[in-house]
This record gives sequence, structure tokens and C-alpha cells, in this order.
Amino acid sequence: MPPSNVSPGKRPRASSNFRPRSTQGTAGNRPAAHVTGSAPQKQAQWLARADEAVRAGDGVEAERCRQYAEHWYRVSRGQE
Repeated sequence: MPPSNVSPGKRPRASSNFRPRSTQGTAGNRPAAHVTGSAPQKQAQWLARADEAVRAGDGVEAERCRQYAEHWYRVSRGQE
């Protein structure tokens, strides 16, 4: 027997309180990627973050930061 709030021959509606999940904060504990300053300053900041990641035992994060530092090194030398 169908529920009393459903018309014969019609399917019940889904709940209308669906909210898409926010993707904010899914980066874990990574530092913010936004860094201000000149290319050499950005390179130094990314190298400092790499050192922090090494001290924290996060080799993957350290390598990621080193790659950003290398990018800013190349930018400062006009290679990119």
C-alpha cells in the first residue's frame, strides 16, 4: 500500500534539503599556496616551507615545496 501523501501513479519526491558539500578545507594541513613578493622572495619562502615539511616528517610535502621553489628560481632567471 503506497504512503498516504503520494498520489496514485506518482513517485514520492526526494527531500528538497539537498546541499552540495563544500570543498573548502579538503587540502588537509597544507600551507596556503598564495605567496606574495618577488620571484626570489617566493623561491626563498617555498624553500623555507620545504624545510618545515622535512622537520615535520612530510617528505611528499617537502618535495612539492621544492618544486615550487624551482619554478620561482626559473621565473627569476627568465627561463619560464
